[in-house]
Parts: sequence; structure tokens; C-alpha cells
Amino acid sequence: MPSGTSSAAMAALVHRLGGEACLFPVAADSEGALTEVGRLGGLPVWSTDAPAGVARKLARRLARHGSLGLLLAHQAERGTLAVAATVEPVRLVAVPLHQAEPLALQRLARAARALRATPLEMAIACAEALDLDAAGRQVFAVLHRLLLQAVESLPSRVPRDDRHAWALAQITRLLFLRFVESEGWLDGNPRFLAEKFDACLTAGRDPTRHLLQPLFFGTLNRDVARRSRFARAFGAIPFLNGGLFEPTAVERTYQLRLTAEYWRDAFAALVDRVDVTLDPDGGDGRVTPELLGRAFEGVMDTDERKREGAFFTPPALVDEVLRAALACHLAPLLHRTETAIAAALDDPDPLLRRALLDVTVLDPAAGSGAFLVGALALLHGPGPRQPARIRHLVSHRLFGVDRHPGAVRLTELRLWLEVLRAMRGSAPSALPPLPNLDAIVRAGDALVDPLFGCSIPSAMARELGAQHAAVRRLHGVDKRAALAALRRGERVAILAAMARREEALSRRILEVLERGRSPTLFGDRPGIDAAARHDLRVLQAERHDLRRERRRITRDAAAAPFALETAFAATLARRGGFDLVVGNPPWVRAERIPPATRRVLAARYRWWRGSEGRGWRHLPDLAVAFAERSFGLLAPGGTLALLVPAKLATVDYGAACRAGLTSRATLHRVADLADDPSAGFEATTYPLAVIASRRVPPDGHAVRLGLAANAPAQSQAAWRAAGRWMLAPPAVQRVAARIAAEHPPLRAMFEPRLGIKTGVNAAFLDPPDTLRAWCRPALRGRDIRPFLATPSSWLLWPAQADGTPWDTLPAPLYQHLMQYAAALQRRADQHSGPWWQLFRTRGAVASHRVVWSDIATRLAATVVPDNATVPLNSCYVMALPSRHAAEAVTAWLNSTWIGALARLTAEPAAGNCARFAARAIGGVPLPSGVPGNATLAAFTHAAADRDVVAALDDCVADYLGLDRNDRALLQPFAMRSA
Repeated sequence: MPSGTSSAAMAALVHRLGGEACLFPVAADSEGALTEVGRLGGLPVWSTDAPAGVARKLARRLARHGSLGLLLAHQAERGTLAVAATVEPVRLVAVPLHQAEPLALQRLARAARALRATPLEMAIACAEALDLDAAGRQVFAVLHRLLLQAVESLPSRVPRDDRHAWALAQITRLLFLRFVESEGWLDGNPRFLAEKFDACLTAGRDPTRHLLQPLFFGTLNRDVARRSRFARAFGAIPFLNGGLFEPTAVERTYQLRLTAEYWRDAFAALVDRVDVTLDPDGGDGRVTPELLGRAFEGVMDTDERKREGAFFTPPALVDEVLRAALACHLAPLLHRTETAIAAALDDPDPLLRRALLDVTVLDPAAGSGAFLVGALALLHGPGPRQPARIRHLVSHRLFGVDRHPGAVRLTELRLWLEVLRAMRGSAPSALPPLPNLDAIVRAGDALVDPLFGCSIPSAMARELGAQHAAVRRLHGVDKRAALAALRRGERVAILAAMARREEALSRRILEVLERGRSPTLFGDRPGIDAAARHDLRVLQAERHDLRRERRRITRDAAAAPFALETAFAATLARRGGFDLVVGNPPWVRAERIPPATRRVLAARYRWWRGSEGRGWRHLPDLAVAFAERSFGLLAPGGTLALLVPAKLATVDYGAACRAGLTSRATLHRVADLADDPSAGFEATTYPLAVIASRRVPPDGHAVRLGLAANAPAQSQAAWRAAGRWMLAPPAVQRVAARIAAEHPPLRAMFEPRLGIKTGVNAAFLDPPDTLRAWCRPALRGRDIRPFLATPSSWLLWPAQADGTPWDTLPAPLYQHLMQYAAALQRRADQHSGPWWQLFRTRGAVASHRVVWSDIATRLAATVVPDNATVPLNSCYVMALPSRHAAEAVTAWLNSTWIGALARLTAEPAAGNCARFAARAIGGVPLPSGVPGNATLAAFTHAAADRDVVAALDDCVADYLGLDRNDRALLQPFAMRSA
């Protein structure tokens, strides 16, 4: 049952929300216990101490059974409360308890006070109250539609990317002005935009030429004293500038306009129907700056998001990660504990406040600016926003990079809104111009730039720093001149750094050649050995590429690419790097990365080169390259805080990254966030938070396996020896280690293999019925249940019984396969042999086989039904010496404890699944007596009986020597695998 303290606290919370508190147990089962702690708006409120992942399951079960109410799960170690209304779709919302009045609870209390006709209506109202970003999703669905319409309406002679950039500039300015208007800063008129637009249409004028351009470029971008009579007619409009209201390169190149009908639709959608506020607690349907993160999703279509690996990061998770990172970074500098720093962030003393104002932060993949805005709030500290402090942090301490120009614009928009928020209540004439962010947030690729391995001369770095400062402080024509000078200075610095790098490469090439030519003590010349020849080829290739790029930049004055080392040269030179490098970098699988980019990444980033083997499947996710790049950008003692795919903790391709961090960094936090309700962003895998500092770990250092300072700890030295990051609690790891020491792994006796690969499923799977004579039943992963497999497909089998491909094909088969011949010949595995061959056929020819699904919510194995059935490559298969052995091993794999042990090392996958690959299953214990055990084999025949399944778990526990305490430790992982 939930602890008395926790339940009493939840009952007090219900009372604080205006409900009726009570306290009595309701139910308990294998997943968790419930206590009713009160009623809110007539709905029961239940409390549980279960982890967030289990709480989500409980809420969904209650919803399926029609039990309407609210579920509260207190996550004490994270300082959060997980809340869900038990109506579909169930959303588990993380509420930060360090805030005095969390917005979610304010909205929930308001919803509960309103009378509803039925409990269902009340439950729906509570669910809507907890859905904090519903208004943001609706607004940016409209934003996405307007952008697409604009892109299609503009002349096709203009490149699509330029049309998109032009349209995005217009709409983001309009959206920004809605916030300015909401504060009365547009001539004191809350209907300024709508009225001016109506007047423009009434006069029969073009909205682009006669309203938007004069307002943007002649008014908001110009000091009041220099405005034309026409601009002054707009009234009391502040001089905002900051870059948002300057013509972009696309606007200077093309004179584009949209029709009055388009602008009528845009103003109706974004001006008449959208209510905005700078109030951070205005979550009553009004759009706040906090909701603008959804804009990044709104302006990118699904395909682009997949290609870029861009996903919105929830603000609660951003805050949680940044708090932990700041505590870890500042604790040794201020000689305090991490716990003390974390607690003081909400009430910093003068020394801590000064330290916070000096922290530099870089997000190398800024996205919609979530991490930079989150850092701004924490570095500023609690209490009323101080305009000078906000401007200092925005102009001198926060830096961002993103490949997507739209992301750069939205990051700027978020930061500018934070500056405006600090000036609420000021008169329009008292508003200073917005800070220029042209040198702060940059469009470019943080991974691939021309200065890899190059260094900027210190004098040039100082000059670039002075030019950056000029861009930040100047406005109008002076600012444009300063920005042009900065870009020229960056180009000169890039060329100088490349020249120095070329000279260094030439010296190293000469040294290699000289070593081969120099005589030994005996007078002979050793020549160049294989290792030296390899080094020589690498050096010569790098010099060739460098020369080519240098010539290109020299020829074309406009061709100077972005380079992070020149963009932020002053900070890098003065501090040696950034204090914090943070963010949620793109998660992009290697097969989605262009081959040329993969080659560049492999040459530059040692952590990204992956494991041995051919092809993209042996290369890491793009997030690994970002981890190495980010670590290299840290100042000595600086701290890294990234969200990366959770599989990085265990997969083979992450070995170099793990080794680099465990040997060169102090790992503070490695937190699997699969069950964290604040981490519920829309991605196809689970996030892992990694926080590490660029300093050698002290002896005996322990890594916390959660974001909280009191999370379970794991020896970093043990990880360095193991090569993989085991994220289970240390007590569970000790049980697993003891079992591994006492029993051999399954791979010592049998070899798991992937099932058959076709390379072109359309050619082989479920062909016309006329070809059934040449088919075999085929198992997919989804066809497998514990002790049961039902083939759902047919597979063409143009081969002998042993899998050897036929030399020739029967006419009907040849006729069918010929339509796929070109695709079959292009298959990655097609190196020799007939073009119609299947691959990995060994798993289809053994007489006795055990099979299980590659990706599943739990490990589920079965004996292959008959010799004719073949497993496809969404399955793993293992040959056994006899039917009896196959049945015994099947029972062993289906036991709760083996499933839990497999889950400990399996790669996580979407939907609470795991990838039960050869490495994970090959590592589970398999005592030598298991394959011959008659009792285990008998369980396979009687598996439908639940009592027999329980007896199987007892049998396996006895084999492994699991006592009651061991079983209790493994049980949560058994539940997760179930």
C-alpha cells in the first residue's frame, strides 16, 4: 500500500485544491496499490506510490474499466507529482512540486469548482485542465497550415526553401506582435492589428506593401525621431529592432507578396481567434511563450522531422535536466554539495546568484530554444524578472546553433519574448530596442564545419570578439555594417585557420615520409610500413579536402560557411569552452544520414565510427556525434547535459562513446527516463539523460542512476570495466552479477541468429496463390506468444531444403521474380550467387528450433511448430539438438526471471518494448542441465495452465538460487517485461 505519509500528503493536496479529503485503501495487485485520498469535483482521487510507468498502466486500466477519477503518483525522488484523469486518451502529467502554485494544479482546481452534469463531463474537464499545451497545439496546427498555403501561393520560380523562409518571417513577426499588442504597446490599442488590417482592406490597399512592410521596417525597426510621417501615423509604437524587424536576405533578394485573401485568413486565424499573454500562468486557453516550443513541430512536416531528428522537449523535463546539470557543475566551484546547490536554486544567496550570472551555456542543436529559455530562467533566479539581468544573460551567456533557419528564428523569438516579459508595465516609449541575437543564435551545422582540427589565432579571436560586441550594441544601418564586418572577419579567420592546418598536415606528411627514408643504425632504409601508409593516406586525404574547401571559399566571397570556432571565438578563447553544453540533439539513425555525411562524421568523430562490420547498421545514431562534439566544446571543468537515445547505454555502437565518457569525464547522472512522466515527448525511442563534467573522476566516484541527487548510485569504475552502462539499481545488478558468475551464458552452448532476410519482401512474402507449391509457412515476430506460434505469412522458397539456392527457377517462379530482378540485384547482401537467393537460411533448416520475437514487450519464446515453418528476420532463432531440448529451453526463456534478466541488458525500443537481440539473449544464464531437464520440457506442454506457469517460475528460481529478496528485486523488471 502507499505509505501513510505519502497518502496523507496527497489527501492534504486534495483539500488544498478545494476537494474533500479522506483516507482508505482501495485495491492492491501485482502492479501497484491504490488509496482513495479524497474527492474533487465529485470524482474520486486515488493515490499510489508506484513508479510513473506503473501509474500510467493503472490509470489506463481504470479508464478501460470505466472507473472515472484522478490518479496521483508522488515521485518523491524527482520532486514531482504525476497526475492523470482516467479517461481516454490517458495523459500522465508531471507537476513540479518545487513551484509554489503549479499551473496544472491551478487549472485542475478551477475545473473542479465548475458544476458538471455527469461524472464523465467532470472527468473530461479535469483531463482538459491537465492538458497544458492544448492551446499551443491548436494554434500551431493553424500556423503550419498558413505556412504551407503561403509556400504554395508564392511564385514557383523562387526556391521552396526561400519561400518557406519568407513566409515564416512574416508569420512569426505577426505572432510576436500579438504578444506586444497584448501588453498595450501598440499605441495602447488591444485591437491595433485587426483595426489597421481592416482599414487597409477598406482602402483597397495591398496588406504586404501598405501595412506589414511599413509597420515592420519603417516603424518597429526605426527610431521614433527618424520615422516618416506615414510611420508616425501608426501612433505610439516602440522601437524594437533586434533583428526581427530587419529585412532578411530573402526579402532583400525577392519582392514577394501574398494576396489580400491570404492575409484575411491569416489575420482571422492568428489575430482574431488567438488570445495570447506574457503571463507564464495564463494557461486558461491563452497562448503563452512557454507554448511556442510546439511551433517547431508546427512548421516542420513529418518527413522533415524524421530527417532532422527534431522533437519537442517538454518544459518540465528541460527544467529537471538543467537543475541537475547546474547543481553538478557549481557544487565543486562553490565547495557545496549538489543537494545544497539544487535546493538553493529556488532561493539563491548572493554568492550563488553571482555564479549563475557567469555561467555560459551552448545548445548545439537549439531547436525551438527550450533549453536556452529554461537556462535563462534558472540563471536569472526566482522572483520578478530584472530587465538588466535578463538582457545580460541573453546577450552574453546564452548561445545556440541549429541547421534549420526556422529553428533559429523561433529560438530568437522565444528569447525576445523573455526580454519583453521582463519589461511588463513599461510605457512603449520606455522600451529599449531588443538585443541583437545575430551573433548569439546562429544557423549552421555544429557537427560539420571547415575548421575541424583547426585553431583560430588568438589575435583574430579577440578581433572577432570586438566585432561580436559591435553587432550586439548597434542598430539600424550601423548594425548592418557591423554584421557585414563580422561576417568578413569570420571568413578571414576561417581561411587563416585552414592555412595553418594545411601547413601542419604537410609537416606531418613529411615526417612520415622522412621516417621511411631515414637510415637505421645499420645503414638500411626501413621504408614505409602498412601502418605508416595508412596514416599517410589519411593525412593526404584530409589535406586534399582542406585545400579544395579553402580554394572554394577564396574564390567565392559569399561562400564562407558557418564555423562554430569563429562564431563564438571570443568565448572559446577566453574560457577555453562553454561552462554548460546542453540540449536534445537530433536522434537520427545512420541509414537516414547521407553517405557523404556519414564519411565525414566517421573521419572526424572517433565515438561515431561504430563497431566492426559493413554498412550503416553498424554505425551509431547521430546523437553520438553530438555527444563527442559537445564534450569537446566544454571548458575545463565544464558540464555536459544531453538527452540521447536510451539504447546508447547498451548497444555495441555506443561502446566508444561510453568508454570516452567513463575514462575522460566525471559522470554525474545517467538517467533512464522511460518511466518519467515529464519525458513524454513524441519520439520513437526512450530518452536517456547524461550529465558529465570534463574532469577526471575522483577515486570511488559513483554515478547517480536518476536525475535526483539521492538516486541509486553505481560505481563509475565498474562501468569502465564492464563497457556497458547497466541502469538497473545496484542491488539488482548484484543479483544479476552473482547469477552470471555461477552459471554459464546461453551463448556458451547455443547461438541465437536472426531469421531469414529477403531484402525485398514484396518479391517473396505472400506471393500469388498460384505459387503456393513453392512456399513455406513464415513466422513474423508478431506471430509469437509464449509457447505458441501461428504463422501468418507464406514465403517463396527458391532453394533446396538446406537453404542452398536453386541454379535455375521453374518458369512460374522466374516470371514472378523477374519483375523484382533489379531490386533484388541491388540488395546489400547480394555479392555473389543467384539474384533470387534468400539470406541467413541456416535458421530455417535445423530440425529442432526455438524462436522468439526481436522486438516485444516481453521475452516470449516457442518451439517452431514444424520443420517446414521458417522464421523471418523480425525473429531470432536457435537450433537445438533435440525436440526435448528445444522444449526445455523454451520453458526456460518464458520464465519470469529469465525475461527480467534479459530486459536488464536488452536495447529499449518504442512502446515499452525491448529488442531481444542475440547479445541480450545470449547473455542470459543457461545451466548445463537445462536442455536435458524433463520437468522444464513438461512445462512447455502444459503452458496454458496458470498454475503451471507459476510452478515454472519456482523451478527456474530454484535453478538460479533466487531467494525471496532476489525475486522482490527482479520483480519490477519482470513486470516491465510483461
